[in-house]
Amino acid sequence: MKTFKIGILIILVAVVGFVVWYNASQKSDAPTTSKPLILGLNPWIGNGIYHIAKEKRFFNTEGVNVELQDYADGAVGKQLISSGKVDMLSLTPETVVILKDAGIDIKAVAFTDTSEGGDGIVATQNIKTVADLKGKKVAYEEGSPSHFFLSFLLDKQGMSTKDLQSVNVIAPDAGASFVSGNVDAAVTWQPWLSKASDRQGGHLITDSKENPILPALVIFRTQTVNERPQDIRAMLRAVFKAREWALANPNEANAIMAKAFGISVQDVKDQMPDFRWFSYQDNQSGFTSGAYSATNLIQSAGDLWLKLGLIKTKINASQLVDTSILKNLQ
Repeated sequence: MKTFKIGILIILVAVVGFVVWYNASQKSDAPTTSKPLILGLNPWIGNGIYHIAKEKRFFNTEGVNVELQDYADGAVGKQLISSGKVDMLSLTPETVVILKDAGIDIKAVAFTDTSEGGDGIVATQNIKTVADLKGKKVAYEEGSPSHFFLSFLLDKQGMSTKDLQSVNVIAPDAGASFVSGNVDAAVTWQPWLSKASDRQGGHLITDSKENPILPALVIFRTQTVNERPQDIRAMLRAVFKAREWALANPNEANAIMAKAFGISVQDVKDQMPDFRWFSYQDNQSGFTSGAYSATNLIQSAGDLWLKLGLIKTKINASQLVDTSILKNLQ
């Protein structure tokens, strides 16, 4: 009888030990709610989806602790992720390349949105095509999404910004400079694209709806990707759920974004047609394949930036894209 009791005790100890071991082994696969993921966000309307996810508690539902860190200046965003003060930035392909060239170890893990008409090139009446920009005075911000957009299109024509008279100003000032008659063309964004006609003969040559090369890439520090993949997956699930909610509840979603960005609800409504949020299904079909995949766009940006002398080393885009997060998202 004593032997029997000892045997039972041994079995119970073994079972308890297994349960403890199993639970411990699963911890790395569960969201780490005690430690926040800090997301760095610039004031682009597409980033409103993160504010919606926060306000409507989708992050909480997915069991992940998320903090949103707003910044306005690209240099500040670079400093934040370089120093580890944020885990993530939402960036277009050319900025990913600049960060990598600066020695910052990062990975692109998903798309959240893309400009579809929010960026473009406006010009005078006699300039009909991108090729017609040769020799003309063109305003754009060097190293910016506008610069990449322009360079990408010029490259298709066998041209570069060296064929232009470049005027380096930020996108809003580029639009204002065009309307006031100081330059022949400008690479800018809304509302300056719509205001092009305020100048006699001013018109839109092309925009990001015709050339969807400015998606917002979810960029994480590689250390975070390696150490907290399940937290990142939970964050993305929350963002994709927020997208579905926002599309079903546009009025409340617009109000949340207006508050987050300090603009009017009408301003939000005016910007909504110029971009598109990506779904999980969009990511499955477009993030890793097709002409506008993350790898192809980052590589195109890297090759152009190297040609223009904006970076020092050749970029291997495949090393900057991590597909494992999306593959195991569900």
